[in-house]
Amino acid sequence: MKHLSGFVWLSALVGVAVSACVYDASQRCGPHQVLLGSDRCACEAGYVPGASGCVPCGEDERESNGECVCVDGYARPAENAACELLPEALGTACDTDGSPCRNDEYPLCHVTDGTHGYCTSGCSSSADCTGGYQCHADGADSFCRRPPLGYGNACESDDDCADGEATYCDTIQSHLCLVRCSAGKTDVCFEGESCCDFTLFNPICVPDGVCAEKGGKEVQ
Repeated sequence: MKHLSGFVWLSALVGVAVSACVYDASQRCGPHQVLLGSDRCACEAGYVPGASGCVPCGEDERESNGECVCVDGYARPAENAACELLPEALGTACDTDGSPCRNDEYPLCHVTDGTHGYCTSGCSSSADCTGGYQCHADGADSFCRRPPLGYGNACESDDDCADGEATYCDTIQSHLCLVRCSAGKTDVCFEGESCCDFTLFNPICVPDGVCAEKGGKEVQ
């Protein structure tokens, strides 16, 4: 009887092992993944690649090109920090010809078009800036610069990016709104980015180091 019960136990174990390895055509990807084409899995909407599979974006975040970014009205005070609500007065519209900034913390109206601009503050380094803004060093006129409007928004064509400052839609790979740049006008790139020519399209702003890493040519 002992031999028989052992045989039954072994058969059951083998049965479990076999059932665990059965191929299921409807479940070819892991948790929170979707099948792309016939042979590639990707994270579903709202999830990004993590150390143990696809993980959800956090509070006040959204997925963008495989990364979690802050939703509109929020920004990270530092890299890898949680998204925080932007100060109400920071970045509000102003006009040097009749509509100045009235908040003591953000009294500077930085002009972006004619006399129109946005409220911010002066700085000596990015440590003086909040809300994801970075210090744009320009001598006595250094100021906390906001990230380009619309940068990183999802798009299918340039028309989807037309209302922001990141007016180029990368329809080849990322399908995100990016910033165009050109020789002599590389200052349109945000702090920590440089102008890169990948030859496939007009030069665009990319994080420092990415241009050489991806085989592009940095534009001066």
